[in-house]
This record gives sequence, C-alpha cells and structure tokens, in this order.
Amino acid sequence: MKVLTVAAITACLLLSGNVMAQNIQIKVGDRSYTCELNGNDAAKDFASQLPLKLKFEDFGSTERISYLPKSLNLGSAPRSCDPQKGDITYYVPWENLAVFVKDFRPSENLVPLGKLSPEALKAIQESGSKDVEISLVK
Repeated sequence: MKVLTVAAITACLLLSGNVMAQNIQIKVGDRSYTCELNGNDAAKDFASQLPLKLKFEDFGSTERISYLPKSLNLGSAPRSCDPQKGDITYYVPWENLAVFVKDFRPSENLVPLGKLSPEALKAIQESGSKDVEISLVK
C-alpha cells in the first residue's frame, strides 16, 4: 500500500510540472545570491536561456521588470498566480520578467518562475540601471 501511495504522489508531481526545481545565481556588482526556480515548463525554458545580463526598471511601486532576448515557451506552466514579494514571474502579453517588490493581487497572464531570497530581492531593487547577471548554479 505504501508503494502505491508513493507512486501516486510521484505521478501527481510529475504531471503538475513542479518537479526538479533549478537553483540560479543572481549577481549584482560583486555580490551573488542563490535563488530557486520552480520546476514548471516556463521556468525550465528560462533556465535554458541562462546566462543572461539584464537591466531592471521600476514598474509602478510594485515590481521591477526586464525584457528577455526571446520569449519563453510556457508549455503546461500555470498562466496565473497570486504574486508575493520576492516572486519572479513572466508576464505573457509583454514577454517580460517581473520581480515583485511588494505583494500584489491574483493576476492572469502572469506565470510563476521562482522565488528570490530577501537579499537577492534587495539587490535587484537597488540595482538601478546596473546589469543583473543571472546564471545557473552548477
């Protein structure tokens, strides 16, 4: 019976696309921070584009945004989320990354990609027009 339960849980995780999250490194100036991406298809496609150097800009008082060199393949990733402070997301209509510096409301066309550490979030908030380097942790 336990084997069946473990198999059922594993199957559910595999089908949900939330297996095997990937760690990334965020570097601003000479400081580096490790953060975790989700295991969904969009996050995996984002990881496949790394390393990247991006510049973030303020979008209102709630988020900092940056544009990717190419759009993400979303696959079966969720197309909505309830973003919280520190979430890194992908906004489908504009094909941009959005890092939330404040909690926000549930939103359509917003794909969850991962969660930044408080230190990485602060570094992106204070990055101004500096390059933010994002790479995979090996």
